Amino acid sequence: MGDQVDSTLMEAIKRSRMFIVVMSENYVSSSWCLMELEEMLKYSNNGTKRPIFPIFYHVEPAEVRHQISEKSKKAMEDHERRVGIDKVKEWKLALSTLCGLSGQHIVVNKEYETQVMGEIAEKVLAKYREIKQLLNRFDSQVEAVESLLNLESRDTLGMVGIYEEDAKIDITTFAFELYYKIKYEFKAASFLLDVSRKLREDANGLENIQKELLSDMGVDVSTMMGSTSSGFSEIIKQMLRHKRVLLVLDGVDSQQHLELLAGRGAWFGGGSRIIITTEVKDLLYEIHGVEIRTHCIREDEFHGNRGSSTMMEENVVGLEKDFRKVMNQLKDKDSPGNVVSVVGMGGSGKTTLAHKVYNSSEARQLFPCRAWATISQKPILTQVFRNLLKCLKVPKSEYENSSDEEELKEKVRNCLNRKKYLVVLDDVWATNNPWRALRGCFPKNNGGMILVTTRNHRVANALESKIPLLTVTPMDEEESWQLFRNEVFYSTMCPPELEGIGRSIAENCNGLPLLIKTTAGIVAKRERLVEEWEEIKKLLPYWSIAEDNDGKEMMKRLKLSYDDLSEKMKPCFLYLGAFPEDSVIRVRELICMWMAEEFIKPTIQTGRSAIEPEDIGEQYLKELVDRNLVQVVKRRSDGKGIKSVKIHDIIRELCISESNSNKACLVTPPDQSSTFSLLVHGHVFGKTPLIPDNCQVMNVLYLKRISWSSIIFPEKLKSIRFLQKKDRISDFLEIRDMQSLFSLILQNLQSLCVRSTSREYQISIGEGLKQLRHFRVHSGSYLLEDAEGVIDKMQNLQTLFYVYADSEMGILLGNGYFANLRTLGLMISEDEVQSLEENLRGLDKLSKLCKLKLNFDCSTRVSSLDKIAFPSNLSKITLSQFSYLQDQDMNALGRIPNLKILKFYLVSCTENILRCGSAGSFPQLQVFIQKSVEVTSVTLENRAMSNLQRAVFHLCRGLKYNCLPEQMHCLGRNLRFIPHEDDDDDLQLRDDDLQSRDDDDGIVYMYDSDPDDDPDDDDDDVYLAVTCILKNIY
Repeated sequence: MGDQVDSTLMEAIKRSRMFIVVMSENYVSSSWCLMELEEMLKYSNNGTKRPIFPIFYHVEPAEVRHQISEKSKKAMEDHERRVGIDKVKEWKLALSTLCGLSGQHIVVNKEYETQVMGEIAEKVLAKYREIKQLLNRFDSQVEAVESLLNLESRDTLGMVGIYEEDAKIDITTFAFELYYKIKYEFKAASFLLDVSRKLREDANGLENIQKELLSDMGVDVSTMMGSTSSGFSEIIKQMLRHKRVLLVLDGVDSQQHLELLAGRGAWFGGGSRIIITTEVKDLLYEIHGVEIRTHCIREDEFHGNRGSSTMMEENVVGLEKDFRKVMNQLKDKDSPGNVVSVVGMGGSGKTTLAHKVYNSSEARQLFPCRAWATISQKPILTQVFRNLLKCLKVPKSEYENSSDEEELKEKVRNCLNRKKYLVVLDDVWATNNPWRALRGCFPKNNGGMILVTTRNHRVANALESKIPLLTVTPMDEEESWQLFRNEVFYSTMCPPELEGIGRSIAENCNGLPLLIKTTAGIVAKRERLVEEWEEIKKLLPYWSIAEDNDGKEMMKRLKLSYDDLSEKMKPCFLYLGAFPEDSVIRVRELICMWMAEEFIKPTIQTGRSAIEPEDIGEQYLKELVDRNLVQVVKRRSDGKGIKSVKIHDIIRELCISESNSNKACLVTPPDQSSTFSLLVHGHVFGKTPLIPDNCQVMNVLYLKRISWSSIIFPEKLKSIRFLQKKDRISDFLEIRDMQSLFSLILQNLQSLCVRSTSREYQISIGEGLKQLRHFRVHSGSYLLEDAEGVIDKMQNLQTLFYVYADSEMGILLGNGYFANLRTLGLMISEDEVQSLEENLRGLDKLSKLCKLKLNFDCSTRVSSLDKIAFPSNLSKITLSQFSYLQDQDMNALGRIPNLKILKFYLVSCTENILRCGSAGSFPQLQVFIQKSVEVTSVTLENRAMSNLQRAVFHLCRGLKYNCLPEQMHCLGRNLRFIPHEDDDDDLQLRDDDLQSRDDDDGIVYMYDSDPDDDPDDDDDDVYLAVTCILKNIY
């Protein structure tokens, strides 16, 4: 038994990041244990710098603290005789200090002991997680100091001083991490702790510290004697002057102390490095001609200027692809502008990505001057400028007392002038006053760049960001699982039996990092049993994240996006919560519902033109998309308009939470009310009283997979504004029921959509439909002219399909019933083919018609499309089930001057050759889509379709890729070709999917290719979701 701790064990104590001390009844009897405890308390600063967790195993804490028993008293007497009374006093103080720390007492009880061991493991893992988070935040700082040390150079002595500007950062722990990362590149190394304190408090302090230095570096000092004035200086010089060594001097606060231990540059061999940690920056200038390079650690380097709110993401998973995109734009000198924007919804990882870039060695080398500031919703510009100056290492005394915004801005500009800088502006919300004030301090010279994170695409565009904007992509399944696993298990392995259910839970978070971490925080608090996790998975869809503490913080962050909306847009956003989870929402239906709820006011007249509420609704939706509150599922065929959207589950929960706080009812059954809306998704069998008996007015009645026969319409119901019945099954509304609805409850109807495949309807245009704006009946309807023949009865109609192009329809067109019609869908049956020209003679009177759908429900050849008087303002035509298409038909279509989109669906050509018009035809055509067209080749004359931007050929039997014209091949990635399954030689092209396009911004968008497709049709889940919304809830 020696008087010192073994060197190997001593090294382990120095390296340890946490200490667990297990004490039994014999603990105080062991001098080894007491010596180890003394060292652990020394290197942990009595538990303040590194955690110490005491465990009292079958022994009372009072016994360890006071040595009450005879056995303990005798042990202490023995120690005193052997090592002296002074050392025993130190051990007793160490025991008292240890017992004052928070720990665990384990009594003699086997069942209880097992339970307590589990609790101890959880506490240790929680503490380890905190340590890991701290170490992750050290990484970039360690890289910075390594760069200053220039470890590759082995010629001269190098010194680096590390000082802290905020006492909140533990600089000693940081120095230990750096020391143990690089010490193995040296022949010898020593870490000397609390140098100045030991030199002051101990008369033999210098001798003891120098002996420790020599001992650490492998020199036997047991028989050495030093001088009283210089200690072991000569011995150090003699033993180490030919060795490349690493020396860390911690806690130096005096120039004299620094000189006593750092020597005169001749003590250590070439390539040696000395690291000094201090709170006194003025010490770090030079010593005996050796320059001391300095590095400052500030709190904002770790917490991003957000006070106590941690900004650095602890588990940086994935982001490599996004990181590379950002770095490429930052290095791109060819494209204009010096702003790179990262856009994404709250919690998507924008700030994490920005930190990854900011702290990367690549960015450090590229931009020697870097600064970070968080802007937030309501920025205080003087504080923003102070934060930038702090990062730029300007002495605090030069700016901390200044409140002059212009003065601070000028200081920032002077610091950045003529420097290649990177400035991160995190969480930018607006571009008016804040940006105007900020941009003046960023000189456009020497390659300086600004990296912006924002939730709003419009903000990024207003900043003149480089194109394309960078959108943070959701995590894939593997990345989601990795982040979830790290959050739940830290660095330990996930038990194999939990991996399957754990992956399933992580997958349900849809790739949103903030939601993954919040959900993992909930799971981590539960027992690690398959049954427990299965229960969590079942409950998650019904479990409000906002009820958990971590979830509340997440919802608070997401709510900022809601609070930033205009008052007009807030109810439109909240309405999205009325749809079931993961449902795809058709945009045109959503906007009609907004109108029915009066979130969007009627037509606004501005000068000569009128702004329709549908146009306002589209702008509202686009803004919600730009703010990343809504996700695009499918775009229209032009790639610009939005056809369908969805919202993230956590955004839906925000909608419901805010609706409830605004006294909205989004639950069932509803309170009895005379006015409300009803959205039903699911299967209902038998008569169901879903609508309250006293209901008189319904804003919205939305029925999906619900049989008409299941609905009981109250006798008092007098008005519906929006009525939608969606189903593919053989269910229909009887003619008498349709007429009954029109006459009784549809006086205020604005939108009607009935998807039924087995019934045709005859509808009289009467007073009951005066307010109608959108009429969609997919099975086809016959319109009958009202006897009174009043022209203005359908002045509001914007959409009309499908209706038969019979003589009655011809009379309605000729009498100007549809003056403001924008979209028209016509059915042409065998009966209408021969009189088609006559029936559609009034088609050119539709001066506002933009979209025309012609569905030929017949096998008879149409004489020619050139007999139809197409309105000149048509921008989109869809031709379905057209047989024997000829050249003259294409020429007729090619003469429509403003046609931009042309779709063929189930079309056959007379000669199996599709000639796309003559020279100069289709002058404005941008999109050409063919689906299930029977054709073997496609030709295109010079100057035909001269503005074509996108072409799609989907399952066209007999058509080969090499049979397309050269002009279309030149479209590159904008040419989509999906061969028919019978055409085996082109199967290699199947991977280039028709409906997906991997845009430069990293988002895969879905595009419309079928004129009548419905994104909801693929959803065959059998469930029932009823949403009731009461009057005046927003």
